[in-house]
Amino acid sequence: MTTRSANATIKGYFYQFDHTIVQILSAPSLAAQVTVEGIEDVDVATGSESVLIQCKYYEGSEYNHSVIKEAVIQMLRHFKANGGQPFRYLIYGHYSGGQDKLPAGFDVEFLKKHFLTYTHKGITHEVHDELSLSDAGLEGFLQLLEIDIWAKSYDEQQEEAIRLLKSQILGCQQEDAEAFYYPNAINVIQSLAIRADVNERKTTKAKFVSEVNRKEPVFSAWLRKKFGDEHYARAVKRKHFHFPSSTKVPKAARVFAMDATSEFDLPNLTQLLAKIGNRFSHVENTRTQPSDRFCPYILLTGVSSAELISLKENLLAQGIELSDGHAFDGAQFSAVRLARPPTKDSLTKLKFIGAPGQLAQVAAASASSRVEVFDFFKASPLDPADIPAGIPHNKIKTDTVYFINGAI
Repeated sequence: MTTRSANATIKGYFYQFDHTIVQILSAPSLAAQVTVEGIEDVDVATGSESVLIQCKYYEGSEYNHSVIKEAVIQMLRHFKANGGQPFRYLIYGHYSGGQDKLPAGFDVEFLKKHFLTYTHKGITHEVHDELSLSDAGLEGFLQLLEIDIWAKSYDEQQEEAIRLLKSQILGCQQEDAEAFYYPNAINVIQSLAIRADVNERKTTKAKFVSEVNRKEPVFSAWLRKKFGDEHYARAVKRKHFHFPSSTKVPKAARVFAMDATSEFDLPNLTQLLAKIGNRFSHVENTRTQPSDRFCPYILLTGVSSAELISLKENLLAQGIELSDGHAFDGAQFSAVRLARPPTKDSLTKLKFIGAPGQLAQVAAASASSRVEVFDFFKASPLDPADIPAGIPHNKIKTDTVYFINGAI
């Protein structure tokens, strides 16, 4: 598959996901049930009736009857097999043009000629005859069939999904809808769509809104295809490192746990740690009080002892003062020494924690500051047993240590 066709296919999936979100959030009742990839792409049951929806996205193609013929036949077969049941049928699609080929309110003869007749291996098939459906029966089907070939564009439908999320989630701001709720909604729909059991692909409007209503960044291969890595980084930043009530970074003992396995790059890692040190340390001026001074902790895994030494030497050479809790070469680790705040004469910017097992000692020694762990992990987060009780443990999935550049 070429890149262009692959991108078009992926875009088609997201268009269908967005349409499912719109259908769920537009349902009149919180009890309304939606099945993803049920009888059709989306099945909506409101109690009084069920709507079976086929959703297609053809941004680069004109409308032709043949494009939706199979969908119409499939729906007619369902209509025949479920006569008398309260089903409606909707074919929803976006096309680059050609919509004038489909007349409004077409009749049974048009239906039979353009949608129910086809040739296969030289044999002409008339589906209505094969199903023994009279013109009266086809008229009944037409009354339940809606074909919308003027569907919203990709961007317009996405905007509608975000607007509906804002209307359903109390106090939802545009920025939160884009950073958290909309990606969460996509993730919920995608996770439903891949389940084998159709009963597990069902949700209700109430359950869906509840699952989406979380201000948590979502790390997903699907979402990265849709938004790119930058969107995830912005969501992490908004969740963890956005301080709207102050122009300064609030005082805290922030622990940055980072996995640099197979990624040790001395210049880039030095630059990253210097950035963390400058971003999350106090701003020194002539009136800074000792109680207002602070700097971040670094818990770096996946590097050798020699690599760690070269990293510290490089940081010091660039004027980044640091501490690792050791008074001299060979001395025992001292959490109290490491937890000492920077001073006017020694403006420490980074404090290195040697191992996860030292976190509890550091937290106990940092009693004057709020301690919080930001765990940027690749395979698995830090062992909960190493995190002291009551200390926030923010687990942030990444595939590279340098992702943090965009997140802070």
